[in-house]
Amino acid sequence: MINISVVIPCFNVEAYIEEGLRSVLAQTVLPMEIICVDDGSKDKTTEIIRKLQTEFPNKIQLFINDGNRGATYTRNRGLAVANGDYIQFFDADDILNPDKFEYQISLIEKSDPKPDILVGSLKKLFLDGTEKEYVYNQKEDPWLGLMDAMLGVTTSNLFKKDKLIEVKGWADDLKSSQEYDLMFRMLQKDAVVVIDSKIVSTNRERKSGSITKTNPSEKWKRFIALRVRIYNHLFEKGKLTKDIKQTFINILFDASRILYYYDKKAAIKIYSEHIKPVGIPTSSPSTSKRYLHIYKLFGFNFAQVVSTIFNNTQKRIH
Repeated sequence: MINISVVIPCFNVEAYIEEGLRSVLAQTVLPMEIICVDDGSKDKTTEIIRKLQTEFPNKIQLFINDGNRGATYTRNRGLAVANGDYIQFFDADDILNPDKFEYQISLIEKSDPKPDILVGSLKKLFLDGTEKEYVYNQKEDPWLGLMDAMLGVTTSNLFKKDKLIEVKGWADDLKSSQEYDLMFRMLQKDAVVVIDSKIVSTNRERKSGSITKTNPSEKWKRFIALRVRIYNHLFEKGKLTKDIKQTFINILFDASRILYYYDKKAAIKIYSEHIKPVGIPTSSPSTSKRYLHIYKLFGFNFAQVVSTIFNNTQKRIH
């Protein structure tokens, strides 16, 4: 029987933790243990967890960090005491579908060899009440999915504990791109990846506590730096396909365009060092053919200046 340990990093999540925990406790196949690690919450998070401990004795463990140590440190602390074959890293504001564990265990049991990363599809719930489904396909090249951020999210996936230990868990120094850095290091160690199209969890956007909102410039720099690492690794190993190379160019180009609005100098430097020497981007949902025409004629910086003027004009009109 395959056992799952659930590791939940908690920081000021009193508005979410009970609903999230109950979605774990309502699984049709229960995990062997639920490990909550509080990262210095100042609200009623730990009080709510302790209440649920009395309701579900011997199922929930609670550990408390000495101060605020960050999500990756907190996940690693939970991983260090976990006993399951597979680890469910669960973000406290997310929700699991009731049959997630039963279904994903059945996928693992059917797989030979057993996956080190089981990628689950998900639904994203945004602050304005809109929803979007992210459905992944087993035909996806894991390296292409990694480059394009199409290998699930923390809560939708399951990770084999042995492989997590082999790569020494989460990188303590990262503030964003954490799960994709983790999966990159696992793939470097020849991790077996199974990708499934069934939606197994709901990922909720939060009003606060997100690096995306508090420091977007640094977030995009980390996003870009990870893709450069992936590209360099594949190049060195002779695994750089035509599709991955073009995906790299397009993703870095789109990300650099976003970074330009926060840090113009850094965006131009990234473009000059990592995009221009490699190839030419193609159109994407965020980079139109009209933009590319201007870019090819006059260069990246000029195209961005024109795009900024156009966007500002459109905002004034509306």
